[in-house]
This record gives sequence, C-alpha cells and structure tokens, in this order.
Amino acid sequence: MIQKNSTNSTYQRRIPRIIHQTWKDASIPPRWNLSVRSVRKLNADHFEYRLWTDNDMHEFVREKEPDVYANTFLTYSHNIQRVDAFRYILLYHLGGVYIDMDAGCSKSLDILLDALEALDPQAKHLAALPETKPNGLSNDFMISTKGHPLFAELVSHLSIFNHNYIVYYLTIMLSAGPLFLTINEQFFRRSSGIISVRTIEGKAYSPLLLWFAGGNSWHGRDAQIIKYIYEVPRTLQLASIITAFLLIFLIYFLYCCYRRRSVSKTKDLKIPD
Repeated sequence: MIQKNSTNSTYQRRIPRIIHQTWKDASIPPRWNLSVRSVRKLNADHFEYRLWTDNDMHEFVREKEPDVYANTFLTYSHNIQRVDAFRYILLYHLGGVYIDMDAGCSKSLDILLDALEALDPQAKHLAALPETKPNGLSNDFMISTKGHPLFAELVSHLSIFNHNYIVYYLTIMLSAGPLFLTINEQFFRRSSGIISVRTIEGKAYSPLLLWFAGGNSWHGRDAQIIKYIYEVPRTLQLASIITAFLLIFLIYFLYCCYRRRSVSKTKDLKIPD
C-alpha cells in the first residue's frame, strides 16, 4: 500500500499492521482489562490483533525455529525467558507490533508506524525500540518489519546467552530480557552499519500514544544490584558483561584443570596386592 505524507512524497507500508500480545491462556487478568480493551478498540480499523497463549507460543516456535526450540527454548529455567525469546521470534517471522498487556493506547499506533515509514521511505527493513532512562532498551513495546536482520541476530544469539547467571534477575534480563536486547542491539548497530533501528524516547510515545497500568516491581538485594547495573551507561554495561563472562570462563577453566589433576592422581595410585 502506498501512502502520502504531509509533503506529498510517497512511501510504502512495510511494517505489518498486526498487534501481538501474550498471556498464559485466553483469560485476560482483570487488572489489564482496561489497557487491553484500549489497545484493541483504538487500533481496530487498521490492525489485526493476536493474543498468543503459552500453547500457541510453543507450537509457533516448534514450527518456525525447531533447533532453537529443542536446544534453547525448552531448556530455560523460567517461563518468562520463553516469553521474552518468543517476542523476538514472533517479530522476526511475522513483523508488526509487540506490546505488553499492562500498556494501554491513547491513540492508534498507526500514527507512529506511518511516521517511522515516512522517515525512512527507501529502507527495506524498519524497527523501533523504546529507550529506558537513563540508558538501555525495553522489550515491552517493539515494532519491526518481517525478517529484520536485528531480530534474526536476536534469535540466533539466544543460545549464546542462555546461561544461569547465579542471580535470578540477572538470568532473566541477560538470557533474553532487556539487557539481552540492549547488548545485541549495540553490537548489531556497530557491526552492520545499517541505520534501520530507531530508538524512541519515552516522551515521544508516552503518554501521547501509550499509558501504563503498572510495571515490574523490584524486590530484594540482588534485584537492586541488577537494577543498578541496568541503569549505568551502555558502554559500562558491555564492559561489565564481558568481565563477567571472562570470570566465569576463568573459574570453569580452573575447575577443569583441578579435575584433570585429580583424575591423574587417581590413575597413578597403585592398588596393593
């Protein structure tokens, strides 16, 4: 479909008008009735709406990404990791808009998608991710064309980041959550040279387009530590993650050396007659 912007130049619609939301089953919790209703009502004229249950999620990933499903998806310790990973797989294969259930609409999202397409009229692929203050990206609201190279990388890197990082919140955020997205978007931006990913400042879409019924609560000392890590500048985030990986590798290497020495000593022992 060809559209005209305010300057009478034409651009082609490339972002599928599909809104994706996920929940464990088809019964939407009462606390989100208002936000979900606003998303569906204000976008009914321009968007297809899809609510994906956990059963739908497993079926889709098993069909579209069988290797990821068998080797990564099923090995996650927490279902929220599967939900996070599913968002990237979904947008890579279908494109459209993913939005958390606690986010409601003030206006049709078509306004934002039209603006994104008009800003880059010649680009084959487009994506937009919300910034979180002071630095970082969120995966609670994502926009993408089908087959975007960034989302291809996100899907392919799920297995690389699939580890137990000791602390619960770090495991969630780094295996497939916001930290995973932030780090991989930075690597993609620097290595590809493709300017097809736009970051959206909070004031640019909230509360003008979106409002939020509630957010995640952080509890416990480990959560406060991870929240602090998440809020430092991205360069420090990358340095911290690389350092953590090196420490984990060093500990594993020393453990392997210790095991080999122990096995060697055992073999050298002679059993007396």
